[in-house]
Amino acid sequence: MASQADLYARLKIADTPMDKCDLALDLLAQTNSRQYLDECLRLLLSDAVIVFLEDKHRSILREKCLYYYEDGKRDKAGMLREKLTRLLLHIGHPDDSDIYQLGVETYYLQPIDDVAQNLRAVALAGLATVDLSLACIYATKFLGEEYTSVFNCEPAMTAVEVLSTANNRLPIYQFLLHQGELMAKTKRGELTAKAFESLGANFPLQFYRPLIETYQALDMPTASIGIINTIIENRFGALYDTLEDMILSTKDDDLRRYGLVMMSASRDDDLANRLLRLARFAKNNHVPLFIEAVEVCNHPDRDVTLAQLQKRL
Repeated sequence: MASQADLYARLKIADTPMDKCDLALDLLAQTNSRQYLDECLRLLLSDAVIVFLEDKHRSILREKCLYYYEDGKRDKAGMLREKLTRLLLHIGHPDDSDIYQLGVETYYLQPIDDVAQNLRAVALAGLATVDLSLACIYATKFLGEEYTSVFNCEPAMTAVEVLSTANNRLPIYQFLLHQGELMAKTKRGELTAKAFESLGANFPLQFYRPLIETYQALDMPTASIGIINTIIENRFGALYDTLEDMILSTKDDDLRRYGLVMMSASRDDDLANRLLRLARFAKNNHVPLFIEAVEVCNHPDRDVTLAQLQKRL
């Protein structure tokens, strides 16, 4: 049997993705060296190599993953288990549900925060492929959970995707009613935005309105983007007045720019007409933002409106 050092040396000079896949798996099976593990997992997760993973490779990945679950101190932050779980998810065998259930139950609490959010996220995605009902229960638990990452809002972002895929949107609505505001205020507004976008086109508008009022009052750009996207992408014409008010009333020029450009790019005649009407009465400090939006607008009066705005610069 080749030594770990020999396998690593061969891996570094391997020419083809298939050779890299085989050597990385051979080395992965033998080593617990973090240097070797990181390189093996990096290669196996690369787009060129991961396509060669098959059912026959599961045993190596499972054995290594379970090794770290036997003693969490071997992988305190869960990063190795996260990557191994991603590889198993790519293979997609239903018998890996035990790995996924271990993953959604894993927390690693440091003095300030938990750092196993990404592991729970990928495990939840895996669980959804084998037991969607159970995955929805965990997804509901993760929505608004204290240990939601401030960096990528996981595992709650994945939770929203799972619930939306299952057409189980009531927990998402419940989240927006009671926890989305806190998420928006604590640098996790992307989660609130995704929740709005995931309610779907068939969600009753009478329940949208009070939600929008709440989040419009907050004027948190990351959350408001989700409202803008929801109204425009679903062509909620009954909420176009609300959309206008959000765009004009926000104190954030980047959000205003985003909203105006989205109106322009929507290829919706009503929104285009509204955009040009708003442009004619734009405040002087908003003129450059309207110019950006009108430039990409497909409307017969586009050029005339642009010329009028240019004169105001």
